[in-house]
Amino acid sequence: MKKVLISFILVITVFLSSCRTSVGISYMVPSEIDMGNYRNIAISSTVPYYGFARPARYIRTVGSLARFGYADILSTYDYGLKDEVADYATESLWSTLSASGYFSILPPNVTDKILDAGSIGMSARKEFMRRGVDAVIIPRIESMSVDEYIYSQTVVETRENSKGEEYEVDTTRFYYDADYYLSYSYTIVDVETERIVATRRFIVEDTDNFRISNHNFIFTYPERIFANMIDSTMSRITRQLVPLRTSVEITLMDNKPEVKAVNAAYDYAKDGDLSSALGLFQENYESTGHVPSGYNAALITAAKGDVDGAIEIASRVYNDSGSEEVYQLLSRLASIKRSNEESIRQIEGSNEKERNLDDSYYSSIYDALRR
Repeated sequence: MKKVLISFILVITVFLSSCRTSVGISYMVPSEIDMGNYRNIAISSTVPYYGFARPARYIRTVGSLARFGYADILSTYDYGLKDEVADYATESLWSTLSASGYFSILPPNVTDKILDAGSIGMSARKEFMRRGVDAVIIPRIESMSVDEYIYSQTVVETRENSKGEEYEVDTTRFYYDADYYLSYSYTIVDVETERIVATRRFIVEDTDNFRISNHNFIFTYPERIFANMIDSTMSRITRQLVPLRTSVEITLMDNKPEVKAVNAAYDYAKDGDLSSALGLFQENYESTGHVPSGYNAALITAAKGDVDGAIEIASRVYNDSGSEEVYQLLSRLASIKRSNEESIRQIEGSNEKERNLDDSYYSSIYDALRR
């Protein structure tokens, strides 16, 4: 199992540059919240923001714009926007976590039915456990607002008449402006204990501003803007819940003092032939103690997927040379090893559960979180 994980975690990447050659070490970064014991999850529908203010019938204006015909343009949204945003947030979270391939997910429509039954006396805990669910995720729109208005600006323009003579004229232009605010959260509940595992919140703001010329309509779509705001949180949520692969690019140590015998090794590395490059660097370090050759042998060993072997080589080179550059490489390799190991523990679910034993919630925790 571990060999399969390691092969999944470590891939070889060689980055080329015109002057120096770098090799990339691909590795896993553990999720911020350890979900290793919660791989079977249920996602509820997003709780809408019930405090959302109903919009005025008309978009407010800054200044007296009635004489220009801009005082009675209908608002671009209605009270139903809160439900549209919540529905989109549900779909976005479900599709994002499904696409990660990390979880087995009970969809929102099924989760909602179980939670609704639980609110009238049936045991949501028993039903979730019967279905093998480890944790329930309840997303929520905690707050949202739209502040839209129309304003004018008068500018002085220089024009020419038919005789080519310049003259100045005042021109009034009209603009639409909107400020959007969204506070979005999700809470993870341990099914077995019905205690909160973690809660995360996001605050997202956006604006819209453009010149208008139509007295009757404003062509903008707040639901799309809120959708983009929701989507902007999804990559962050993925990092919070799913171990992800990343890479670090590290440049080969320069051949100084120069040893002509390893010049070919740099060419091999640049061409992506890491095995040949490694062989030359290792051979030269063993025979001469050339620090750049030892450094590069350790680095390429890591790039080929053997972080433990790379650490062994780097430790030996550092002990022999005391090189600060080698020490820095050794520290980075040790950090990569720890990151991989923690990611594997999360993937295998071998860490103990960490729970926030908040006694303010008990049997009604789901109802409390869905209000």
